[in-house]
Amino acid sequence: MSDPSPAQRSGKGPGDGLSPAAFEAEVVAILLQHLDRQGTPGQPAGDRLAPSAGKPELAQDLARFCGALRAANEHINLTGITDPEGMALRHVMDSLLALPFLDGGGPLADVGSGGGVPGIPLAMALPERPVVCIESRERKAAALGQLVETLGLGPRVQAVRARAELWLADHAVDTVVTRALGSVDNQLKLFGRVRGSFRRLVMLKGPAADDELEAASKTRHREGYPDPQRHEIQLPGDAGQRVILVFEGDA
Repeated sequence: MSDPSPAQRSGKGPGDGLSPAAFEAEVVAILLQHLDRQGTPGQPAGDRLAPSAGKPELAQDLARFCGALRAANEHINLTGITDPEGMALRHVMDSLLALPFLDGGGPLADVGSGGGVPGIPLAMALPERPVVCIESRERKAAALGQLVETLGLGPRVQAVRARAELWLADHAVDTVVTRALGSVDNQLKLFGRVRGSFRRLVMLKGPAADDELEAASKTRHREGYPDPQRHEIQLPGDAGQRVILVFEGDA
């Protein structure tokens, strides 16, 4: 076993000079500025955020997730974003943009979960909702399982190592959520094989979403997908723009 790094010996994270406690405190402070504002234009989602939990408690839980992900990232590359603001806005707040489109109480599947984004933040914001985080890569799936255990989210939250289309062929969920999984065309092809296993597909996409959607036109019609709902949302600060595509029902 190699000797611990200076950052590990001091209890500080890599490159940011913050102890775990100070890091989480910064994340909490940032999240509390934005949780009540989270939602789509004309559809504030503050009341949709974990109605059974207060915002401070939710912010603390989400900060613990960021801290655990940051610590795990020292051993396996799960994310390139490890600073408090980046994790609070580009991981947590980005994930929570999906909340207004997750009505219903059935299980959620986060496909291509990697370090648990968006699945774990959504699970924390929806404390009664079963969430399955699906990751096909062995080491990342193992790290994801450890995150779920560390955060005490099991058995309601599961980390599954599997190819999504194979897992969904044998399991039904209410909604599939994806983030940074691939092009719209590739996702529609992938999930077209198992459309009977879910009711709704929510894609968290970047500004290229419209070009991708146009390029996927033939696939969408061939696979029988309806026109998606399209929602454009600006993340706080300079964290960028999100386009959310929601496919529900049949064409």
